[in-house]
Amino acid sequence: MQFSFDQKNNHHRLYLKYTAAFLIVALFVYGTYLITGHSFIWYIDGANQHLPLLKAYRQTLAQFICHPLHNTQWSWKLGLGAAKFPIFAYYDIGDIFAYLTLLFPVSKIVFAYHLIIILRLYCVGLAFCFFARHFKLLHTPAIITGALVYTFNAFLLYANCAQPFFATPFIIFPLILLAIERVLQGKSCWPLIGAFTWMLISNFYFAYMLGIGAFIYLGLRVLITYRLRLNYLVVLARLVGATITSLLLAGFILVPEFHAVLNSTRSGSPFANGMHGYPPYYYLALPSQLINGGNRDFYFWTALGFASIALFGITYVLRHIKRYPIIATSILISGGMLLLPCFAAFMNAFMSPSNRWTLMLCLPVALACAILTERLPHLSRATLKLFTLVTVGYTGIIFLDYLFENNEMLFIPMVFLYVTLLALWLLHRHSQNHSQHWLLAIVLINVLFNAVYFEAPYNGGYSKEMLPLGAFQNLEQNSYNGLAAGLTGKTGYRVSTLSQNYQLGADYTMYNNLTAPVNLLNSYYSIQNKYVGQFAQQMQNTQYEANYPLQQLDDRTALLDFLNVKYLFTQIGNPNAQKIPAGFVLDKTTQKVTSINNQPGNSQQTRRYKNTAAFPLLYWQKRALTPRQANKLSGTQRERALAAGVIVSNARDAANLAPVRLTNLTISIPYQLVSSHGVRITGKTKILQRQDANESYTIVLNPRVKGKQNKQLKKIQNYELHLEFTNVHYTPMNLRQQVRIEAQTENNDLTRGPLAKNAKMDYYRYLHYHVINGTPNHGFTLKVVGPYGTEKLYQPKRTILSFYKIVRAGTMNLGFIQHGLPQTLTLTPSKMGTYRFKLRVVAEPLGKQYFNQVKTVQRHALNNIRLNGDHVTGTITTPQTGILASSIPYSTGWQASDNGHPVKVLRVNTAFVGLRLPKGHHQIELSYRVPALKLGAFISLIGIIVTFTAASLTLFSRRKNG
Repeated sequence: MQFSFDQKNNHHRLYLKYTAAFLIVALFVYGTYLITGHSFIWYIDGANQHLPLLKAYRQTLAQFICHPLHNTQWSWKLGLGAAKFPIFAYYDIGDIFAYLTLLFPVSKIVFAYHLIIILRLYCVGLAFCFFARHFKLLHTPAIITGALVYTFNAFLLYANCAQPFFATPFIIFPLILLAIERVLQGKSCWPLIGAFTWMLISNFYFAYMLGIGAFIYLGLRVLITYRLRLNYLVVLARLVGATITSLLLAGFILVPEFHAVLNSTRSGSPFANGMHGYPPYYYLALPSQLINGGNRDFYFWTALGFASIALFGITYVLRHIKRYPIIATSILISGGMLLLPCFAAFMNAFMSPSNRWTLMLCLPVALACAILTERLPHLSRATLKLFTLVTVGYTGIIFLDYLFENNEMLFIPMVFLYVTLLALWLLHRHSQNHSQHWLLAIVLINVLFNAVYFEAPYNGGYSKEMLPLGAFQNLEQNSYNGLAAGLTGKTGYRVSTLSQNYQLGADYTMYNNLTAPVNLLNSYYSIQNKYVGQFAQQMQNTQYEANYPLQQLDDRTALLDFLNVKYLFTQIGNPNAQKIPAGFVLDKTTQKVTSINNQPGNSQQTRRYKNTAAFPLLYWQKRALTPRQANKLSGTQRERALAAGVIVSNARDAANLAPVRLTNLTISIPYQLVSSHGVRITGKTKILQRQDANESYTIVLNPRVKGKQNKQLKKIQNYELHLEFTNVHYTPMNLRQQVRIEAQTENNDLTRGPLAKNAKMDYYRYLHYHVINGTPNHGFTLKVVGPYGTEKLYQPKRTILSFYKIVRAGTMNLGFIQHGLPQTLTLTPSKMGTYRFKLRVVAEPLGKQYFNQVKTVQRHALNNIRLNGDHVTGTITTPQTGILASSIPYSTGWQASDNGHPVKVLRVNTAFVGLRLPKGHHQIELSYRVPALKLGAFISLIGIIVTFTAASLTLFSRRKNG
C-alpha cells in the first residue's frame, strides 16, 4: 500500500464516526464494571503501582510548580526508601496523560485516573485512524473497522486497566511509522524527531521494543518499496540525525533511567529463562489465541485476541502478498517469532521470554481487516472459497485444541467466525451500496460480545479482579483499619504486616503504602535497588522476588529489628496470625467482630504490635565483619550477626575495628527425615525420589540425643526455629513417566471398585492435565507445616516470566518459640520427581544476649535525627573509631559530610549506607542526588540547542527560498 500525505477533506467525519463507535463499545466495556459495582482499578498493579504513583506524581508536580527550587529526589515511602525519579520516569514522567491530573483537585484523582484510562484507549483508535487515512483507503467504514480491531483486542482489554500505560505504545507506534514514511518520501524529519522523543521518554522498556519494530519496518520498506529509488545518503543522514537528536532530547530521562536499570534486581535474569522451546500447550493453544477476544490466558504474554474478522483479513493480505508485501511480510515474520522463546527474550531486553511485543503485531492485523473491508465489493469467488477452506481448517485445529483445553471462551469467537464468513458470502452475492457498513456492524457487535465476555464477573470475568467502587478511597482514609492514625514515618521507622496474613478482601494485598502516613517495609515496583535484592538473597529470604525483594522477610525477628520495623499489623483468623516475632508486644486493637455463627476462626480484628527492639535508622557500631568472614555464615547466622557488628564490603573498611564474636549465633538441632512410606532419608545431601503424589516426609526433631547436647536442647528457650535449605536441585519426571505412574496409581486404588476402573480414561485425564500444565517443568514447592502454619520454598516455573528466579537456597522461619521443641514437622514436595538438598534445622537464640546487643545499638543511635526529604542530619559522639551503619538503601547518589567535611559513603551490610567515623563528636549530614541526572540534563540541553539551531536554519532556508 502507498502512503499519501495529501490533505483529505473528510477526516472530520471519520473521527466523528470513530468516536461514536468507540463510545458504543466503551459503554459495554466500562459499563460492565460500573453495573457490577467495580472500579477500573486492578487489585494488583493498578491499586499498588499506577494509581498511587499517579497521585504521588501529581503532588510532586504541584510542589514543583509552587516551589521549583525545593524539590526532593528521595522518598522514604517507596519501601525502605528510594529515588523518586527513576520510578516516576518508568511510570509517569513521560506519560502525557499523567499531566491531565493537574486539572483535577487532589480529592478527585481517583476519578481522573478512571477518566484517563478511557481517554487513553480512545486515543489508541484515534492514532490508528490518523495512520490509516494516509493509505488509499477510500471508505470510512474500512478505517473504523480496523480501528475497532486495533483498539478492542485482548491485549488492551486487559492492559488498559491492569497497567494503563501499556496503551501508550499503541498510540506511539503508528505515529513513528508514519513519520518514517515521511522521511522516506523526502519530507520533513521533524515529526520523526517528535515521535522518537515521545517514544524514548514515555517508557524505556516500550521504547526498546518500538525501536526494534521501527527498524524492522524501515528495513522492509526500503527493501521492498524504495530499494531502487532512494537517495540513501540523504535518507540515512536524516534518519541518523533524527535518532541522535531524539536521544539527546530524551537524555534527562534515559541516562539516569539506564543507570537505575543496570543497578536494579532485574539486570541479572537468565536469557529466555533458560528455555529453548515453548511447552506443548503453547503451540497447541496458539492458533486459538488469534480470534479469542475474551481470552486472558496470555501464554508467555502472547496477547492477540482479535475480532473474528482477523482470520479473513490475514488470509486476504497473504493471498495478495504482492499487493500488500509490507503487511503480509510483517505478519509472517511475527508468526515465526512467536514460535521460539529466543525472539521473545530478545524483544524483552534479553530477559524473560515475554511476547509483549505483540502489541506491534496489532497494527498490521488491524490494517489487514481494514483492507478486507475496503475490498469487500471486489472479492472474488475464489477468495471466498479460500476463506471457507481456511475456516474449515481452522475449525479443525480449534477442535483439537478444545479436546485438550475444553475452553468455552472459544464459543463466541467461533460463532462470529462463521457469522462473518456467511456475511462475506451474502454481501458478495447480494451486492449492496452499504455492504461495508454491514460488515462494520458485525465487527462492532463482535467486539461488544468479546468485551462483555472478557469483563463480566462470570466464568472468572476480569471485573472480579477490580476493586469495588470506593474501595481505594476507603483504604486511603482508613489505613490498617484506623490503627495507623497518629503514626508517622518522619523519624525513619517502618511498619510491616505478617506474611500471608493481612488480606483486605478480593485477594487484595498491600504491596505498597504510598497512601498511608507510615512507611511500609515492602515495596512493589519494576525497578528495585539491586543491593536490597542481594541483601534479601544473602539472608536466604524465601519471599524474595525481583519486583518486591523483601515482602515481610518471612517474619524473621532479627531482620525486622534491623530494618527498623516499629509496628506490625495483623488480622486474627488469617494465616500466621499467631506467628508474632520476638520483642513485639500487643499495642492496640480494633473492636472484635464475631461471625454470625460464633465460629472463632471467622471473627475479624486488626491488631497492632509495637516492637521494643527496633534498630535506629542510623547507629554506631565498633565491631565489623569482613566479606570473607560473612560469606562463611548461613542466612540465619548472618542475620543474627547484624546485632553484633557491621558487615563491610571491603576488608580495608574493617581495619583497626574489633572483630565480631561469631560464637553461639545459632544452635544446630539434630533431626531425622522419614518418608510416609517408612523410609529413612540419610546422608548429608538428602535425596527424595518421590513417585507417589500422596507421599510426604516427617522431620523428627531431637531424636534420642544423649549427653551434653541433650541437656542443652532440653533447656532451649526464646528462639526462632529455622530450616536452612541449601544446594537445592529438582529433576522432574518426563511426561511419559509422570502420566504412567499417576494413571497406574489411580488404577491400583482399591477404594474405587472394579466397575469404576478405566485405564484408558485415567491415562488420557492425566495426559491432558500434564500437557496443559507444561510437564515437565522445573517449578516446585517444598512446604513445611510448623507450629504456626505452613512455610514454603518456591521455585517458579519458567513460564512465570518476569517473576522467574533460580532457587538454590532458602531459610524458612517457623516462628518464635519460648519453650521446648516441636516434636515433628511435615515436609511435602509439590510434585513427583527427584529432590536433592542439604537441610539444617537451627535455633536462633533471641534471649537476653540478643536484646542486650539491641539495647547497645539503640544507645548508639544517631541523635537529633531529622529527615527532610533527601537530607538526613544528626549528631553523635563516638568513643572510638567505628562505623555509622544504617538501614538506608545504598546508592551512588548518596553523599555525606562529617562536621562539614566530605566523607566517603560506604556500602555496609550488603545494601545500606554507612560511614567510617573516628573518635569524637560528629555533625552528620547525608544528601541524595539522582545518579547521572546532571549528565542526562546536560545531554538534553545539548539536544535542545541542536534542535533550536536546526529549526532556525530550516526556517531561514524556507524564508530564503520562499
